[in-house]
Amino acid sequence: MLNVENNTDDETHRRALAVEGAMLMLIDGLAARGTISADEAEDMLRILSKSSDFSAARASGSLRIIDHLRRLRGGDGQVTPGA
Repeated sequence: MLNVENNTDDETHRRALAVEGAMLMLIDGLAARGTISADEAEDMLRILSKSSDFSAARASGSLRIIDHLRRLRGGDGQVTPGA
């Protein structure tokens, strides 16, 4: 019984990491294409990063990308050039 619960917990953890990874890629891609603004992307990434220290570390790379996008767009976090 304990082994089944442990396997279920492991599977749930793996799936959560996969969903988080997909969300990070989606947010990065939407922001890079200009579908969402850098400010919107940053807001979503901050929410994801609050779930755990590991999530914060994973989101930090995306936050750096968003910061670069903001600088490329003249510091305007609201601009969505591809929208």
